[in-house]
Amino acid sequence: MKIEVRENKVIIDGYVNAVERFSKVLHDRDGNFIEKIMPKVFQRALEKNDEVKVLLNHNYDKELANTKDGSAELYEDNIGLRAKVEITDKEVIEDAKNNKLTGWSFGFICNKEEETKNKDGIRERVVQDIDLIEVSILNSIKSPAYIATSIEMRDGDVKEIEFRTEEFDSASEQDLKPSLTSSQKRELLSTEFLKIFENGYLEDFDDNYIYGNTGEYQEVYKIPYTLENSNITLDSTNKIKVIRGYQEVRSIKKRVDYSKYDKRIQNLKEVNK
Repeated sequence: MKIEVRENKVIIDGYVNAVERFSKVLHDRDGNFIEKIMPKVFQRALEKNDEVKVLLNHNYDKELANTKDGSAELYEDNIGLRAKVEITDKEVIEDAKNNKLTGWSFGFICNKEEETKNKDGIRERVVQDIDLIEVSILNSIKSPAYIATSIEMRDGDVKEIEFRTEEFDSASEQDLKPSLTSSQKRELLSTEFLKIFENGYLEDFDDNYIYGNTGEYQEVYKIPYTLENSNITLDSTNKIKVIRGYQEVRSIKKRVDYSKYDKRIQNLKEVNK
């Protein structure tokens, strides 16, 4: 979560809710349950509603931004519902300066779900379709409660509006990272690698480095990367040439003669024939 305070506005960028990740234990009239929202659910909800309001504490008298005029950008990526919001409200700016903004929340109507019980007897709710009503920023006046509901009249019908809250917490961003599958992470890393080596391809990766073939002379480099939200940054200035697991040669400013390492690999290949 990034909160950037400027003179006349505050810019907030972060995840309102993650997809395909079970929540902590929630409670409704039928007892305890956990839930996860499936991929593309938020995307479909946004396609149905092109004017999602951003409110303060679910208060419709405190509209801070909306997607219609471009002051709020909401979209679903491979982690979840992400919001980028520019807010000029003086109260929110002061709350941001004083670290009083406490979390995201969103109100929705559940249109389709599947429910089962796990081995511990807790209901598992899988949400497959929703109407996204609004997204709210919470301050210290309203303590975040992860589960809450209200009954409202919508389109002539009585609807149950459910609310879900994510607190602003530096640890929460770390919790989101594991929601990326290995294939999703590989795709992101591969895309960034190809921006540097157009004819190359990604061979492997771990939590800190990628191992990429440049496509030229079959050279493989170990390159450190950082993952923040769904943004990958490769540090190609600190790349390390890898000789197929036998040796690492650190790149330095002056030109490095790799011939002796290449010769060593050739000798190894001859011995192993």
